Amino acid sequence: MDYFTKQSWKTAQQHLNTMNHQIQEYRIKKLDKFQFIIIEELENFEKDSQSLKDLEKEFVDFWEKTFQKFSAYQKSEQQRLHLLKASLDKNVFYNTDYEDTVFTSEMCSMKENMKMLQDRLLKETQEEELLNVRRGLMSLFMAHERNVHV
Repeated sequence: MDYFTKQSWKTAQQHLNTMNHQIQEYRIKKLDKFQFIIIEELENFEKDSQSLKDLEKEFVDFWEKTFQKFSAYQKSEQQRLHLLKASLDKNVFYNTDYEDTVFTSEMCSMKENMKMLQDRLLKETQEEELLNVRRGLMSLFMAHERNVHV
């Protein structure tokens, strides 16, 4: 029986060693596969990370160009508005000097014309009054002469 026990013990040990060895190989194989997947995913992650960096650079370049174009557009609009305002001020609002000169000239001319009309009206009125006074005096003298001759 001792022999049978020793043989059973050896056989059991061999089976356990074989089983242990197979389990270790299986685990190592699975760990190697896991390691391969991890390495592969890290490489993919690095590629994606580089793609994101490239995309970020493109995005920054795009916005810098867009900002430059917008700044140029804004500057152009400010110049246009400045020119339009200057033109409006020069040609519409600050034209009052010329208008004042024209207004003053016309007012002087109108005053002179009114003065001439006033003088002529006064002269005509005075001449009419003188004529009326002459007629009155003439009729008075004529009536007086008739009374004296009668």
